[in-house]
Amino acid sequence: LLVCQHSYASPSEDFIQYLSMAAARAALLLLLLQAALAFDSSIHADGHIGIDAHKSHHGHRGQRHKGKHKEHRSKQGQATIRNHGVAPPTFHALRPDGKEVVINEWACALMCESHAEDGCCSFKHNGHLQADDIPTNDHEEGTGLCEFRTGPISNDTSEGSWSVARCQAGFGSSKCWGWQTGRCTGPGTAEPGSIGLSKWEMVWEDHFDRYSCVADKHDVLRPNPNFWTHEIGYKRGRELQWYQPQNVKCEDGSLVITAKRENASTTGQKCTLKNYDSSSPHVPLNDDMCQQCAPPNFQYFSPCDFLQKDNSGWPACDCSETAQYTSGSIMTRGKVEFGYGLFEIRAKIDTRPGAWSSWWAVGDFDMVPWPRNGEIDILDAFQRMLKASVVHADATGMASGAIQHASARAIDPEWEQYYHTWQLEWDKEYVVVRVDGEETFRLELSVADPVRTTWPNPFTNDKQFFLILNLAVGGHSGGDANETNFPVEFKVDYIRYWKKKGATYR
Repeated sequence: LLVCQHSYASPSEDFIQYLSMAAARAALLLLLLQAALAFDSSIHADGHIGIDAHKSHHGHRGQRHKGKHKEHRSKQGQATIRNHGVAPPTFHALRPDGKEVVINEWACALMCESHAEDGCCSFKHNGHLQADDIPTNDHEEGTGLCEFRTGPISNDTSEGSWSVARCQAGFGSSKCWGWQTGRCTGPGTAEPGSIGLSKWEMVWEDHFDRYSCVADKHDVLRPNPNFWTHEIGYKRGRELQWYQPQNVKCEDGSLVITAKRENASTTGQKCTLKNYDSSSPHVPLNDDMCQQCAPPNFQYFSPCDFLQKDNSGWPACDCSETAQYTSGSIMTRGKVEFGYGLFEIRAKIDTRPGAWSSWWAVGDFDMVPWPRNGEIDILDAFQRMLKASVVHADATGMASGAIQHASARAIDPEWEQYYHTWQLEWDKEYVVVRVDGEETFRLELSVADPVRTTWPNPFTNDKQFFLILNLAVGGHSGGDANETNFPVEFKVDYIRYWKKKGATYR
């Protein structure tokens, strides 16, 4: 408060009046400051209103506690909190039975409506008194228990601490209304009002950047060898590409698999025996025997799966020099394997004729051949289509009898100009595939139970699968590669994998 000192010796009437007004204003400011401090004493460090302000705000009955003011130092922000003779009240997230509280009937009705079924919603008003209750209050908010029961119901009015609302389904949702005293009873089983949400923990990811990828001797970044192994050679599906590591690299924070046209035609393709020990006890090989590995024969087993003796992983029957197309394929087998969980990839595809981008999971069980080991195709993109599928054995267990459950969506060139996200959610009961958050495929895994196939279900009991990323050319789905100007690229921004660690309270 500033007071100007005049130059004359005796004060005038105006100056005396000025001092009186200033004193009045100062008194008013002191009163307001005292009120603010009193209100602050009922505000907690975490922002919620304490015992006295809470009671006055809600119009609760009861008298204010008396006693000396005590100071408590909050851990959050080291704020000083005053209350009237008691410790600062805290919110109890759980009831004594370990269940989360539901705040009131309105919240309970919203939870029950999420079931989208005909039934009945029950709310218990006084499941547990909270620390900020006063003894005379029997109906404090924040203490309720919420239940939902499907089907025909009746009302047990003897349950006086409960109230019920009837729920009617329609239009993919439901409406619960008409609260009255009682509790739902009936033939259906009572279940928690809230359906709950899954809680996920990320356990593995690869962003294909300089922190993950490893430079080769030419200083080109390649996929992390702790995660990925390259496939080399002609592998399956009578596809036209020879897989080789040179066609897979990390660039600008993405994995890039490139399919190239190396030769104009298939004529003159042959395989040459390289770096192989034909002496006993090894199987004797020569160039002529290797020709069965080249198109159009496409023999994938002996002798075409024999490897060179330098541990490079290259087939002894090397067909790379005359291959019409080359491309890349990497897999996590024996390095990172997966079971139930949530999988996600962000990728950019090209489905012009001949190009076939894939991200899929295959069961890795000792001595269990395909299709008995199971297959989940998460991203299958070819000929302006996206396909998702599950493959398992029939009763014969033979490859010729493989059963596929699939769905597909049409896409267009504009859609392919951008990155998109694919997800697989897999648990013991079902698999779901989503593209950009939209569900495109769902399958109940009981379809592969032994009662139908005579073989153990490869998708249950959290069996281990490995992942494959590849860009094929031609084959039974890719289309005619002659119609497309190569190269073609399959780009992957990241892959992530979460495991379910539980669910929110139901």
